[in-house]
Amino acid sequence: MADKNTYKLAIVGAKEEILGFQAVGVRAFPVANKEEAINTLFEIKKTRQNPEDDSSNLPLYAVIFVMEDVIKQIDQENLKKLSEGALPAIIPLPGHKGSTGYGEVKIRRIIEKAVGSDIFAD
Repeated sequence: MADKNTYKLAIVGAKEEILGFQAVGVRAFPVANKEEAINTLFEIKKTRQNPEDDSSNLPLYAVIFVMEDVIKQIDQENLKKLSEGALPAIIPLPGHKGSTGYGEVKIRRIIEKAVGSDIFAD
C-alpha cells in the first residue's frame, strides 16, 4: 500500500497522444479543446491528497505534463494562475509531431528563475 503522502503524476492532452503514459503509472486526462484543458488543469491543481482532512493541504499531483499543442493554446493569465506555488509543476511535452521549441523555452525560464541565470546559454 502506498504512503498517504505519495504524489502522483498526470498528463493532459489529446487522447491518442497520452493514453500510453498510463502504462507507466501516469494518470491520463484527455482533452479535446482549450476550454477542456483549462478546466481539467484547474481541477487537477486543486485535487488534494486527503480531502477529508482540512489540515492536509498537500496536492495529489506533483507534476502535470501537458502536451505542447495544448499548453500553447492557454492564455498567459491562466498559465500564471496554474503555475502559482511549487506544486504541481506544469511541464510541457512535445507531441508526436516533434518539439515546437515551446517546452524548451518554458523549462529554460523555470530553471533560470530557480537558479538565477540561464545555465543552458552557449
